[in-house]
Amino acid sequence: MLCVIKHKLTNMSKLYMLILIIFSFINSYSQDSTFSNDYIDSTILNFKEKWKIPGISIALAKDGRLIYAKGYGYADTLKKEPVTPNNLFRIASCSKTITALGVMKLVEGDKINLGDTVFGENGILNDLLYRNISDERVYSITIQNLLQHTVGWPDLDIIGGNEASYALNLPIPAGREENIKYMLLQKHEFAPSTQYRYSNFNYLFLGEIINKVSGKNYEEFIQTEILNPIGVYTTLPAKSKIEERTTNEVIYYDYNREKSPSALDTAVIVPESYSFNMAPTLPEGGWVSRPVDMIKIILAFDGLDKPMDLLKKETINIMATPPNDIKSKYAIGMKVADNMWYHTGALTWGTFAMWFKTENNVCFAITCNTLPNTGETDEEKLESLGLFFKDVLITFPSRFRKITKYPDINLFEN
Repeated sequence: MLCVIKHKLTNMSKLYMLILIIFSFINSYSQDSTFSNDYIDSTILNFKEKWKIPGISIALAKDGRLIYAKGYGYADTLKKEPVTPNNLFRIASCSKTITALGVMKLVEGDKINLGDTVFGENGILNDLLYRNISDERVYSITIQNLLQHTVGWPDLDIIGGNEASYALNLPIPAGREENIKYMLLQKHEFAPSTQYRYSNFNYLFLGEIINKVSGKNYEEFIQTEILNPIGVYTTLPAKSKIEERTTNEVIYYDYNREKSPSALDTAVIVPESYSFNMAPTLPEGGWVSRPVDMIKIILAFDGLDKPMDLLKKETINIMATPPNDIKSKYAIGMKVADNMWYHTGALTWGTFAMWFKTENNVCFAITCNTLPNTGETDEEKLESLGLFFKDVLITFPSRFRKITKYPDINLFEN
């Protein structure tokens, strides 16, 4: 009798365990497939803890509707000020998307063509500032080459520092003119249109084109023609000094708490995150924004009817098409790969930002007030950075693609 009871209990236990496993699976599937605040929060908090990021802000949209916006951690760790959706962050190279939109707006207005040459007597930038050129291949650079990073400049990431001024024996800080003069003296490493190489200088020159063609300075044109028409008023030029940061802007933290001479005054030692001259970086990496604004910018060229796009669908298709004659995922102002559009931004070592749009119209933006690097040497830091970017580009798209049911809300209406 005891054996029979024990046998029944064993079978009941097995059945109970099986039910628990099935329930757990169903619950897990439901959690993954149906939007929930907990699912989003756990994803972000796990990411924050893994990479030890002081503060993070995110925004998520589906089919043109803002579904979620939230801050995590601290905007100022000393004062324990929490991050909110209203906090502004440097978005670094995500600024290139904004500049690309400005250029394509001029293309739509028949002010320029993608095939127009940029330099030389018949080029758009033919003023004296752009005349001292040492490589004949510069004269064949087109606007499209700049937009798609198919130019051929050497690998120089010096905008924001003083290398150009030192090389040309000019006063510091090195501004846009010093950087322009320096780059035009460089020899190309390959001919335009033959290879891809990412360069911040490409978008610096695109900012110059906007200045020349629009009749407005770059900042004014972007504000009045791109940002303000889509209801974005809190995306602004970044400042260099910590005490100059704009209202609601977070504090940036170098991952290893390193310090460097300020590019504005080399006698002054400042945190690495505040050692740059941000002024000349604006077209290629110098805007501050918030994820909600970044989402509005993405939705301005997502191809959906609501909210209305800034550009025509034909123009958007051009933006989303990488060069077909070379190996490159970079289209115009964004990368196109793995069934999504995206751009990342990083400023050593205090800033990370990213936006992406998936094939099912999920738009996501994230900003962080540090850039993780766990290495000691430059090589180790770059390796660590590579792992971080790989984690970001795998984690968030894969997590949000699992969600198939979203709430019928639109926080933009609030």
